Amino acid sequence: MKHISRKLATALLATTMAATAGAQEMRSTYFLSTNNFRHQMNPALLDDAYFSIPFFGQINVGATGNVGLKNFVYKLDGDPRYKYTTFMNPNVSAAEFLGDMPDRMHTDVYLNYNLFSVGFRGFGGVNLIELNLRSNTNIALPKELFEFMKCTGEKEHYQLEDIGVRSQNYAELALGHSHKINDRLTVGGKVKFLVGGAYGDLSVDKLDITMNGDQWRIQGDARVNAAILDATLEYEDPSKNAPDGRRRVKGIDDVAFSLPGFGVALDLGATFKLNEDLTLSAAVTDLGAINWKKVHQASSMGDYTFDGFTDIYVASDHGNQKLGDQFESLGDDLEEMFSVYEDGEGSKSQTLAATINVGAEYTLPVYRRLRFGALYTGRLNGIYSHHQGMFAVTVNPLNWFELSLNTAVGTTGWTTGGAMSLKAKHFNFYIASDRFLGKVSKEFIPLNQANANVSFGMTIPL
Repeated sequence: MKHISRKLATALLATTMAATAGAQEMRSTYFLSTNNFRHQMNPALLDDAYFSIPFFGQINVGATGNVGLKNFVYKLDGDPRYKYTTFMNPNVSAAEFLGDMPDRMHTDVYLNYNLFSVGFRGFGGVNLIELNLRSNTNIALPKELFEFMKCTGEKEHYQLEDIGVRSQNYAELALGHSHKINDRLTVGGKVKFLVGGAYGDLSVDKLDITMNGDQWRIQGDARVNAAILDATLEYEDPSKNAPDGRRRVKGIDDVAFSLPGFGVALDLGATFKLNEDLTLSAAVTDLGAINWKKVHQASSMGDYTFDGFTDIYVASDHGNQKLGDQFESLGDDLEEMFSVYEDGEGSKSQTLAATINVGAEYTLPVYRRLRFGALYTGRLNGIYSHHQGMFAVTVNPLNWFELSLNTAVGTTGWTTGGAMSLKAKHFNFYIASDRFLGKVSKEFIPLNQANANVSFGMTIPL
């Protein structure tokens, strides 16, 4: 978080397609009966004893969103050294750029890394101890923000609502238990102790932008809360202080080891066998919060002026410039637009993004190794919320081999995914993806939509 405001610019234009951020589960494995990590979506699915290979138990990393690199980067004719440019280039028409943009841009980037996990039988059921590292970053931006950036001057007033960039990074120690009540009903639960390492939240509820002579008058309140280990702030030159004397924040100056956040969360779930062929299931996960201490707080001036996007260098006016430099120049202007000033330190409690999973699985009577499943997933996270419905086909032709393919539609569009599991007597390996990687740039950034992830892991059945 070297520059808080520059971080927003990066999130807007580049890292929305490529890195780490509420924790995401691998939905393609929900109906994969040989996968030992299904309990992360529904604790009642903890049905077998196992031991994960330390640091290789499960790695789940990916991104989901409704935009991609091609929404922001365009190809230029001419000098091959400078063949790409940003959407701000006047040679890119506003109609072309805005016509491809959704009404709201949503992007989530996340990591779920299992360090240790063991399931064992006892107390009339199956018990669990596991340790995970989780990193979750969410971005929500209105189309009007990009309209203002691209079409500055065409309208005298813009109103932007619900701008947000949020990141949570924490360790999670979970203790779980699943219990078979009878031949039909199984229940499960987990208590999770959370230790936070880094947290950041930029939020703007409403921003009114009005033409005022040769400047823009901006009325609204941008707020930043950040707790990153034991960090101190770096400030701009005093000449950039607010009229009320508050110092303008430049970024993080020094970082020392500390644990600024502690919390607790619960997972609850159940499965019910309606008849021999049909099983219903439901769960809610991550019901809880992290309380962060020593939170650096900052906000905008509330009513201030902005010169507009004047630092954009493109081939037509200031000579050719590499794509990375163009984004950096754009970031300079966004840093001015979202300047924030120190409000002191405090504490803040941040709820986790609760997830609801509701599923149904039907076993084909004439070939019981073939099953069909439907799963609804709802992520409840304010302006970052999303919903998805998935249909899956799972086949277990051999005792040691299981395959599942699925298709899903939701807030971020249509996706296809799948999972495969190899389970021998003393070894289990799986690999899965909710969103197969589509067309990418040479840097492996998704071009169409930021929908791509992969999960794999190894366990030892006990």
